[in-house]
Amino acid sequence: MSKRRYVLKPRQKKILEALRNLGGLATTRQIAKAVELHVNGVSQSLSTLRDRKYVKYKDGKAGDMSWSLEVCI
Repeated sequence: MSKRRYVLKPRQKKILEALRNLGGLATTRQIAKAVELHVNGVSQSLSTLRDRKYVKYKDGKAGDMSWSLEVCI
């Protein structure tokens, strides 16, 4: 079975690039600061990216949730 590919929105691409530039592991707040977006919007995008297997939730709560990259971008 092949892995399904999704078309990423510009915001999602920006978030993935920021996470990569932050070393592949960062909190929601760190990513939000890097992309200059509100933490709530970044959190929603990260949840979508998690569901699509682009990122993985590591630990933490609210803005301090840690995320890691699951794909090479």
